[in-house]
Amino acid sequence: RDAAVRAHFGTGSIAFNADYFTRSTDNIEIPGFAESYALRQLEEAEHDEEEHEEEHGEQGFGVVENTDSETSGGALGVSFVGERGFFGVSFSTFDSQYGVPGHQHHEEEEPVPGEATVEEEVVRIELEQSRVDARGEYDLDGALLGGIRFRAAVNDYEHIELEGAEVGTMFDVQGTDARIELRHAKFGALEGAVGLQYKRIDFDAIGEEAFVPASDTERTSLFVFEEVALGDTWVLQGSARFEDQSISGATLSENYDDGAFGASIGAIWKPLDEIRVSANLASTERHPNSTELYADGPHVAAQRYERGSVTLGNGILAKEQSTNFDLTIHGDSGRVEWSITGFVNSVDDYILLRPTAEEIDEFQVFDFDQADVEFTGIEAEARFDLWTEGDRHLDMRLFTDFVNGEEDATGAKLPRVPPWRLGFGLHGSWNALDASLDAVFAGDQDDVADNELPTESYTLLGASVSYTFADPGLYVFLRGSNLLDEDIRQHTSPLKDLVPLPGRSVHVGLRYEF
Repeated sequence: RDAAVRAHFGTGSIAFNADYFTRSTDNIEIPGFAESYALRQLEEAEHDEEEHEEEHGEQGFGVVENTDSETSGGALGVSFVGERGFFGVSFSTFDSQYGVPGHQHHEEEEPVPGEATVEEEVVRIELEQSRVDARGEYDLDGALLGGIRFRAAVNDYEHIELEGAEVGTMFDVQGTDARIELRHAKFGALEGAVGLQYKRIDFDAIGEEAFVPASDTERTSLFVFEEVALGDTWVLQGSARFEDQSISGATLSENYDDGAFGASIGAIWKPLDEIRVSANLASTERHPNSTELYADGPHVAAQRYERGSVTLGNGILAKEQSTNFDLTIHGDSGRVEWSITGFVNSVDDYILLRPTAEEIDEFQVFDFDQADVEFTGIEAEARFDLWTEGDRHLDMRLFTDFVNGEEDATGAKLPRVPPWRLGFGLHGSWNALDASLDAVFAGDQDDVADNELPTESYTLLGASVSYTFADPGLYVFLRGSNLLDEDIRQHTSPLKDLVPLPGRSVHVGLRYEF
């Protein structure tokens, strides 16, 4: 059940915006077991079958317990708009209370005769966030500087993990992010910009399950982008970025302080009016973050125990060094628009979260590690205008994507790599009536990393229909999702073996504008 209201108003060069929403959900209904078939088979093999059925047989079927939620949020904003630019500021809040499925604290001690046993405690999250954003742009139109653009944000985030009625762990994050970009005047066919970005994250966690120690992360980046048009058929692009990062904290055994560099070049070629070919080559470095370095404890939301490189005694991780090449061909003949992209990404010292066979506190252990890896993949999409006549039309969309990721030295598959997908969609409108039908087919993912479970294929079918009344500005809609009521699990999700996507659902609503 959700509702929202939004208002735009203003006068002259001043514009205001206000919005508010609220949403509540019951526990998610599913077509089968919460645990995947692969996980149930693994648990039955590790435990006595009768004991496993007694423990899990009466729960976790048809519904995912502890997935109900209450969420609300809103924002107020004002902008001053002139002929050469604008400046705006907004304040927003977001509050949510929700359950963490699959995680319960078990009583460690043997029950004492005559005393009441302690029931398992579910974990709930209370989350609060407030944020202030400012953004502006001004056209200088000078001999050297063409314009200036900036944005800044201050974010205050806190969430509390409740274990039953008691506060278990509290996470507090204070963040600042600012960016300024100077666009230089156009010199012949050359145009571009230079900029500076600053980001600071102050992280603190208090409680038994604070799996990452308190730390302060600072990043300062300098970047440049240039583009030159060589006639009507060629455009060349280039960019470079230097980023300095430091991570410090009173309880950290080792601090981090290093710089990273990245650069890319690209070209766009238009041999025909309806054909465009683009290619990009990039070489970049990426810093490790505080979780990858210092994690040591249960990550409840992801249902795993994480250990960083410093925790494991492996010291500071090296920076990732990535070389990526992608090639795209795009065509547009009016009635048919299509594109196909292929890419190869070779990464030295790729930072991965490797699943292990070890368990701590009933959580599977995941260790941050590094390996030289390679990703290869393809993406393709096509849109067909099947019929158009006035305000009536019918179009079709097809798409597919595939990616393979493996370690260079051993050929071992990387964890959480999605399977191939194939999608189909129809969209049509008849005056005020609008309707669509879409389907996504995903294959099995059997090429998995060590200690990672496979994921079965699925078909996700959805449909929607809406009608807009011109007067009095009323819009009504009906949407259906997972209409085949399939057991759908996303291989990229850390919870895919514990929580599938919701089963068949129908969403009905209306919008009134005045």
